[in-house]
Amino acid sequence: MHFFAGVAVAIGAGLAPWIAAKVPTRWIVMAAALFLVILIAGLVFGLAIYPFSSVFVAAFGILVGIALGRAMPPRFRPFVVLLLVLSILDVAQNFAFAGPSSSSTTSATPDPHFIWLNVRFPLPGGHFNIGFADVILIAAAAENLRRRGATLALSVLPGVIAIGLGEALLSTLTPNPPTIVVAISTSLVLFLTAGYVLTELAVSQTATKTA
Repeated sequence: MHFFAGVAVAIGAGLAPWIAAKVPTRWIVMAAALFLVILIAGLVFGLAIYPFSSVFVAAFGILVGIALGRAMPPRFRPFVVLLLVLSILDVAQNFAFAGPSSSSTTSATPDPHFIWLNVRFPLPGGHFNIGFADVILIAAAAENLRRRGATLALSVLPGVIAIGLGEALLSTLTPNPPTIVVAISTSLVLFLTAGYVLTELAVSQTATKTA
């Protein structure tokens, strides 16, 4: 169930740039700023409206991701460098702070403050959970690919691959694995980087066949 929930989120974040393709960037930024205010208020005051809070978090992540994708040059190398840097930082912070899994948690009562940092909703046996920063990067990768002329299916692919790799690795972990293994397995940014690189190979193959 967590895998399918993750894929649904990845597809949604990947489709959003196409839906908003004709929306001016300034409107995207203004809407993101509005949702940021809502998120800050929810975080500070602990507005316990879970799971509806996830709608606001997802909207903020998608809007910022589209803006980031438009701000970055529409080329492969600058974006993959960004992802590589963020992957290193993500693994490092997971290792230093033993961060929780980005896929799920089992808490029956979500913290009313921290729900405003994640797209989270209940599933049988636990919760699906993905950080807003991961949503930002999935949407940004899709926007980057869209601007580079990739098909809709290919622009959605990095996020789907990231979720698939993450869930596959997490399912193979033994009880009490080494901290570094946990740090790597919970870094969705790292898997998104792999998904983006693999998608670039597919884009290259597509371009070669149509040339």
